[in-house]
Amino acid sequence: MAETDSTPKGFRNFILAVPYQWHLALAVAVYLILHALAAREIPLPDQSPESTALYAHRLVWKTAASLFQYILPAAFSLAGIFSFRRGREYDRRINK
Repeated sequence: MAETDSTPKGFRNFILAVPYQWHLALAVAVYLILHALAAREIPLPDQSPESTALYAHRLVWKTAASLFQYILPAAFSLAGIFSFRRGREYDRRINK
């Protein structure tokens, strides 16, 4: 019977290899940046098509920032938790 390899591969391995402090710092930085973008006021357009298009463009980015200011920090925090747990398991194996 073939033995299966339980070590993570690819992108997951890279994410879990990053120290948890980096994940938490990125979560805070991403939240602050996206919150600043989401809180900006968008000036109302005048009647020209160019200003209306610019308004729509800014509104899309503001909406995306409003959503992702919560989603991305949560994802980075989860990655930090998994990275912390992996580091503790690695330390436990080394100290046996």
